[in-house]
Amino acid sequence: MTKRLGLVSVRFFFSGSIPFICNIIGSLASGPFQEQFGRKGSMILVNIPFFCAWLLLFYARSVASLYAASAIMGLCAGFSEAPLHSYCGEIGEPHLRGMLSTMSTSAAIMGSLLIYVFAYFFEWRGAALISSAFPVITFISMTQIPESPTWLVMRGRLEDAQRSLCWLRGWVEPDQVRDEFEALVNYTKQKVASLETAHLNILERPAIEKCNVFTAHLKGLTAKNLLRPLRMECIVIANSYTTGFAGSKPYQIQIFRQLGYGDFAKRILILGHLIFFVGAMGNLILLPYFGKRKLALFAFGLSFSCLFGIGTFGIFRMELIQIPGLFWLPLILILVFKFTLGLSIMPLPWQLLCEVFPPIGRGTASGISSAFGNLISFGMTKSFLYLKAWLDLPGVIYLYVACAFLGWLYFYFYLPETEGKTLEQIESYFTENHDRKEKFSIGKSGRKN
Repeated sequence: MTKRLGLVSVRFFFSGSIPFICNIIGSLASGPFQEQFGRKGSMILVNIPFFCAWLLLFYARSVASLYAASAIMGLCAGFSEAPLHSYCGEIGEPHLRGMLSTMSTSAAIMGSLLIYVFAYFFEWRGAALISSAFPVITFISMTQIPESPTWLVMRGRLEDAQRSLCWLRGWVEPDQVRDEFEALVNYTKQKVASLETAHLNILERPAIEKCNVFTAHLKGLTAKNLLRPLRMECIVIANSYTTGFAGSKPYQIQIFRQLGYGDFAKRILILGHLIFFVGAMGNLILLPYFGKRKLALFAFGLSFSCLFGIGTFGIFRMELIQIPGLFWLPLILILVFKFTLGLSIMPLPWQLLCEVFPPIGRGTASGISSAFGNLISFGMTKSFLYLKAWLDLPGVIYLYVACAFLGWLYFYFYLPETEGKTLEQIESYFTENHDRKEKFSIGKSGRKN
């Protein structure tokens, strides 16, 4: 492909950077866009440029076409993250929010596996053409679901919000969601300072007067109840990418070969992706029993322990491979590491992103968080080969392990438990007055008997 289109190594390196850079731009743009057009509206519209990008890739006849397709896909991928997880956080009941977020991560893993399968069976243009069907399917499917009730309430569309909530709770009658709807409206009204009707009975008014949404969101972005969870979310993202050894992702084949698995490198890559998916399924099963905090402490601790073992093997490889059976030890550690990625490391930032922010500024804050994650990923990926040349592979692994251990300590002392908690409860954890014991325990609606 690269030879036919005249894509030499320098250009190939540059083209590889385009998606990362555009991811950051797309993430930042998604915040104000979803506040204006809604979570559902944003998720629907992003499929149009996605479809165009796949077709552009299919018809590509020049390097410029590849650059353009890469840029559009990068923008769309970054743009789609924040609305999706904001939507999951706003439509789900407390005991379902985490699982909904994990399901979206699992779907992304399955999407990657499908791309591997398409690339195996079809020439790259055929794979691009088949992939172009998915934005169309998604566009049509998204039109059949309701908008986020929280966003509708903030826009003063109470009747639409009530219909949306009825649909989301199983096409029930308004009386069956009356208490939840009242709580939602009252909670949202408390957060919108410009609303003058907060003291009125919501059932006596057909709708809340529309406030100046743009001004309210600007004020919300400077509030401590948003900046504090934003700081925590950025730390969680940085620790997840560090513990997940994110910088090595494009170079996994090289790493497997350096560890002595050159003949099995591609198979290990696919097997690792499957184990990653199994880990995500484990998150879905175990989350109601143990909560996010305990799963995170276990998975993150096990992950950097595996990395430490792999780094140590890399140093003493020539001596250790002489011992029968130890040749396969790094492979076992790699697969366990992949399992921890799905168990908590990769889902955790997105689970928290859909829960910790207040309604005012949630979309923008989630967009900033997503952009920060893409920035961290870009920096780690582009610095990995330089660090490897300077420190060698075991040295880079030890550097990541040291950072991951510091992140684990932060989790131990500061990471709240959000499983089974209402959004109002979670928001209280970022204020001066909160119950520390409750902060680190699973909510009642999240426990399994």
